[in-house]
Amino acid sequence: MEGTLSGVEVRALVEPAEMREAVRLYRDVFKLASTDPAVSPRLLASLARHGGSVIGAFLGAELVGFAYGFPGVDGSGDVYHYSQSAVVRDDQQGRGIGRALKLGQRERVLATGVTSMRWAFDPVRTHNAHFNLDVLGAVARWFEPNMLGIEDVGRDRGMRTDRLVVSWDLTGGARVRAPEAPAGKRPGWGSVVADGDATLLGMPRDWDALVASDRAGAVELRERVAEVLGGLFADGHVAVSCRVVDADTAVYRIEAGR
Repeated sequence: MEGTLSGVEVRALVEPAEMREAVRLYRDVFKLASTDPAVSPRLLASLARHGGSVIGAFLGAELVGFAYGFPGVDGSGDVYHYSQSAVVRDDQQGRGIGRALKLGQRERVLATGVTSMRWAFDPVRTHNAHFNLDVLGAVARWFEPNMLGIEDVGRDRGMRTDRLVVSWDLTGGARVRAPEAPAGKRPGWGSVVADGDATLLGMPRDWDALVASDRAGAVELRERVAEVLGGLFADGHVAVSCRVVDADTAVYRIEAGR
């Protein structure tokens, strides 16, 4: 399994040294201490040998992106591959490496006979939301409030860890693109407006900038967003799109479950 993107090679990681470099990259991207236990080379080696996915993106000999996951099954017996994390080195972001990593992971998973992938992301990080929903065509089907407990590492220490969990059909064709948010229906941060049968939810375009400038306001906004998403998803809604609408705001499109 391998591919190229403007000189970038995407392939499975095999050697122990590659596993160690992947862990270093992961810690660097998430600003974690060198002793952080979130992922280890031994774990990656085991996943690579037992049905998991450990995928790297290389620029020459340098590892610039990394994704890993493992087989999963839910309470209904549905089998899927859970993608735990995908990271791209800061200076290589915006080149399409993230998409190449996910497609490489998709290829690896399909080779095992599994046709669905799931992963979780922080709903306030709208760049990730756009990538997951609009670029890849996944659908956010579940809302998990404070999924990991209060954050004690990384960029949002002390904050709740709400997550949206997406499902990605690995065999499907291109999903019908969600319509743009109407110009007159652009909700403020944490607020919603109706757009026909859909609900539009306004969010900051740059969460990290908000945290840096108004941490207390960011904490309050997280609480409000959790309340809104909790209610919508409890009623069977799903998120299908998240797009930037102006310099400060991105908008989720949330529809009745499908």
